[in-house]
Amino acid sequence: MRFHVPGRQAHSRLFAPGFHIYVNAVSQELGDRLVDVTLGMRVRTPVHEYRVTKYNPAFRDQSGTYTKVEWTFFRQIGQTFSGVLLTSDEYERVEEAYIQAALSFLRESGLLSMRVAGLENSRTRPLDFQNDSVLPLDRIGEIIRRILREEFWCRLEGSDGFIHFGWDYYMYIGVPHPCPAAQARAAELGLYVEEFASPYGEDEAEGIPET
Repeated sequence: MRFHVPGRQAHSRLFAPGFHIYVNAVSQELGDRLVDVTLGMRVRTPVHEYRVTKYNPAFRDQSGTYTKVEWTFFRQIGQTFSGVLLTSDEYERVEEAYIQAALSFLRESGLLSMRVAGLENSRTRPLDFQNDSVLPLDRIGEIIRRILREEFWCRLEGSDGFIHFGWDYYMYIGVPHPCPAAQARAAELGLYVEEFASPYGEDEAEGIPET
């Protein structure tokens, strides 16, 4: 998993919120999209970025720090937080909510596959993919579940979107256009969707935990 670095820019060039050019490439503007004209290079078009979590924004202070004591990772099952016991059933309910919310955004935005990037597998878990593997939509739920359980860490990237994860059960989603149905579905699942730029880019950032 990763730390959030407030204000840090990734190696990719950040020209506007959600707009990264990952390589030095010659591009030309066609309508509202940027099309790379350098063979083999990769350009991300502008995306709408969200932070999707179980954390109610009402419990954030003026600095954005989350003030309510809540569980933040899988291995806390069996512990009590703010007087509430975290059971296996409750953990799995929230975990599944994250997975379904992410898949809803991908489906509504037409993203049918994602590329693995920044893979870390310090626990040497058996994996049938590697960096730059392109995974179909029906594999993404499994990958999200394993990342949330801290079995390994990676980013899921697409030319028009992404799914990123940080410490403390933070998920960031980028999509090429607004997805009101996915936002409504996330709310139905008990999650909160906030407009928020992902702190993760092509560089593997390290720093202080999310708050």
